[in-house]
Amino acid sequence: MFKKISLSVLMMVMILLITVSTAFGASEKYEGYYDNSGNISITDATVSDNDLFFAGSNIAVKSVFNSTTFFAGNSVILDGEYNGDVFAAGNTVTINGKINGNLYTAGNQVTINGLVDGDVFSAGNNVTISNTATINRDLYIASSRAYMDGNVGRNLRFNAGNANINGTVNGYVESDVEQLIISNNAKVTGAIDNRSANEAIVSANASVPTINWEQVKEQTVEKDQGTSIGSIILSIITKLAFILVIWLLITFLTKDFNENTGIMAKKHILASLGIGAALLFISPLLIGLSFIIYVPFGIAMTLLIIATCILSMPIAVVVFSKLLGRFFNDKMKPLLSSFVSVLIIAAAVIILEFIPFLGGFVGFFLMLFGLGFMGYNILFTNRKLKEERDLMTELVFTEKINNDVAEEVLAIEEKDENQSVEDSEENK
Repeated sequence: MFKKISLSVLMMVMILLITVSTAFGASEKYEGYYDNSGNISITDATVSDNDLFFAGSNIAVKSVFNSTTFFAGNSVILDGEYNGDVFAAGNTVTINGKINGNLYTAGNQVTINGLVDGDVFSAGNNVTISNTATINRDLYIASSRAYMDGNVGRNLRFNAGNANINGTVNGYVESDVEQLIISNNAKVTGAIDNRSANEAIVSANASVPTINWEQVKEQTVEKDQGTSIGSIILSIITKLAFILVIWLLITFLTKDFNENTGIMAKKHILASLGIGAALLFISPLLIGLSFIIYVPFGIAMTLLIIATCILSMPIAVVVFSKLLGRFFNDKMKPLLSSFVSVLIIAAAVIILEFIPFLGGFVGFFLMLFGLGFMGYNILFTNRKLKEERDLMTELVFTEKINNDVAEEVLAIEEKDENQSVEDSEENK
């Protein structure tokens, strides 16, 4: 059951991320459709041919669209006709209209009552395809509970907790579920492959072929065996690659950010830890407040905080690599020195994560520092850190001049001493 829910959550997050971020990115262009409460009502006969993006509290649409459309809100109800792909995400999503393209939808409760000429990708807690729905191509569902009572033109794929088929599938069915139920009105023309812990429940009135059942047993033995060596190696490689990607982005795309890392590592570790702890403490408050103000804004804030926490560890590794980098600066070129330093710190951190308790402590420490570094950078990057970078550059330049002067003085003294020796030998 957990595996099915995990896949539905992953699919839901991906659709939500694409839909919400895109809709918020351009929703200000269409303020004419909003009321004072942030609700959206679109009843124009035909909407602009441009790609359209809408984010609001409650969205009700009954128009004709001639391009790809994005909708994100607490409640999304789509009537009308859509001559392109449709992305819809919300707490409840209801599709009543005609979509002459593909449908990508995610929500707590997803209901499809209309016609979709292309494929449907749906993820949610409850997904319902009603008896008035027609999907001319393939239907993909990832959910905790799925009910299919409509007509599918080609194939049906389930990954769910409990799945119920009471409609028509003019192709094959693939299900990876806890329990598959085939009800009275079900009609399936192709093969049915059911991967489940329980045998499918089939009504005597259903018109379906013999079901190919692959029984999935409880994997209690694998839990006792622990993590395999292969999965550990794959985990190490994946984490290392992720850290190196972040290092490349910081090094080549964010000049000021990269320059600030050296200063932070040398002078502001405690301040960064304090800011990181404060940000971690107020994050739940920010999420709660965001949902109270505006539900889609709360969703966007939640995704932003999750992404920030994921990025905090590799950013902290890059910052601490600056401390190690000075040991290689005299022996290697700056870029190679930075790469070797990041590689060593990253490998050490990843290995430490596999040690009980210590790994958790190290990960938590790096997350706090990474959050604090990003927060400190935002607060002081235009003032304090810039002044410190200029001061450090001046000190380095002054030190270089002093070293050059000292070398010249030593050379002159050595020359004078040699000259004095030569003069005394001539006098003798």
